[in-house]
Amino acid sequence: MKHLISLCSVIRNTVRDRLRNEDGSISVETVLILPIVFWALMASFTFTDAFRSKTGLQRAVFTTGDLVSRVSANSVTPEFLRGSHRFMTVATQSPNPVYMRMSLIGWDTEEETYRVVWSFGERSGGAGRLTDEFVEEYLAQRLPSISPGETVLLTEGWMEYNPPFTVGLRSRRFAEMAVSRPRFAPGIRYDDPDAPEPPPAWCEYIVDACGM
Repeated sequence: MKHLISLCSVIRNTVRDRLRNEDGSISVETVLILPIVFWALMASFTFTDAFRSKTGLQRAVFTTGDLVSRVSANSVTPEFLRGSHRFMTVATQSPNPVYMRMSLIGWDTEEETYRVVWSFGERSGGAGRLTDEFVEEYLAQRLPSISPGETVLLTEGWMEYNPPFTVGLRSRRFAEMAVSRPRFAPGIRYDDPDAPEPPPAWCEYIVDACGM
């Protein structure tokens, strides 16, 4: 019995000494912890870069939309909107591809629905011009109320984002949109001979009639 008690005491003391032992191998601990540290640093950089890119796109979309909404005397042309796209690309401060679509939208009182007056989709990354059907199905809930005779300028921006490191964040397309009212007129005239004619209803109350 005494031998058993002595053996238990030896085991208990050995375990206690092992638990209290602070000796270790720096090389082994480094091998264990260094990959975790590297992953944490890469993840922090990647998620910060993604947030910066999305925030930059948001600022660029709102700024570009506000810039075009201030057009007053002159009509916008395809070349002007191409320049707006270049401005948006520079404003994002990102090397990733940036796309833009800009559209003027009004309210059809007879059909009680939103209508696209004109849309510039040349730099939209394949999305094309905005259509009435797309507005009704996907954007109607996000657009403000529009009074008869007024319009809103819808600016959409997309950015292809590829994370610098593989840490669980996949490649994706960021999307932002901004809605602004024309500042100095009910609408903004679009001077493009290749653009489709606006709905006949606009001729009744929009400034410059169907010349918009």
